Amino acid sequence: MTAVKYQNTSLSIVIPAYNEAENIETIVEDTIAKLPEYFADFEIVVIDDGSSDTTPQLCDGLVQKHSQVKVIHKKNGGFSRAIRDGIRIATKDFIAYVPADGQFLVDDMRHCFEVMETNDLVLGYRGGRPDYTRWRMLMTHGYLVFLVALFDIRFADVGWVNIWRRDKVQALNLEGTGGVFILAEILVRFMRKGYRIGEAPSFYHVRRAGKVKNARFGIVLKTMGNAVKLWFQLKLGRI
Repeated sequence: MTAVKYQNTSLSIVIPAYNEAENIETIVEDTIAKLPEYFADFEIVVIDDGSSDTTPQLCDGLVQKHSQVKVIHKKNGGFSRAIRDGIRIATKDFIAYVPADGQFLVDDMRHCFEVMETNDLVLGYRGGRPDYTRWRMLMTHGYLVFLVALFDIRFADVGWVNIWRRDKVQALNLEGTGGVFILAEILVRFMRKGYRIGEAPSFYHVRRAGKVKNARFGIVLKTMGNAVKLWFQLKLGRI
C-alpha cells in the first residue's frame, strides 16, 4: 500500500449537491477511494441543498456505506448557503470545496495539496476548458477583470479549487453576500487579513451529467452584484 503523503494534517471535503443524482455516488466513491493516498484523517461532508430528485436517498446510502461520509439535508438555499453550512460543520485542519458534477476530483487537486500546509488558502487554476463557448469564456474573463478592478485580485483562477485552513475560514462572518461569489469573498477577506495564499495547477473535466447551474447570464449578473455589495461593505467599514 502506498504511504500516506500528508501524515501531519487532515482534510474535510465539502460537496454541495443540488439535483445531482446522476453524479453524486460516483463523486463520493472516487473521493473515498483516492483520499487515503494523501490523508490518513479525512471526512466528506455532502450538503443536499433541497434536491427534488433522488440525491437525498443516494446520499443517505453513502452514509450507511462509509463512516467518513456525513450528509446534511436542508431546504434549497443556494450555493453560498450550502458552502457556509459545510464550512460550519467541518472538523479537520483544512477544508476543500469539491463540486458534485465531477469537474475536478481528488487527484486533480494533488498539486494543491503540495502547497497546502504552508498556506492558509490554496487556489487551483484550470487549464483548457473544451466545453466552454466563446460567450462563456468572455463572461469568465470579464469576471476576473471585474474582480481586479474592485479588489485588486490578481490570481489566475478564483472559482475553482479552494482549500481553506479551517480555523481561519470558520472565524469569518460569511453572511454578507451570496451565490457563487462566496469563493471570491473568502479570498478577498483572506487578502485583507494578510493570510498566506498560494496557487497551484489543477485540472478541468467536462461535467459528467446533468445541467450546468452557474453559467446563466442571470447568475453572472447576480454574482457581479454581490461583488459590488462586498466592495461597498468594505468601503463603509462594515466588514
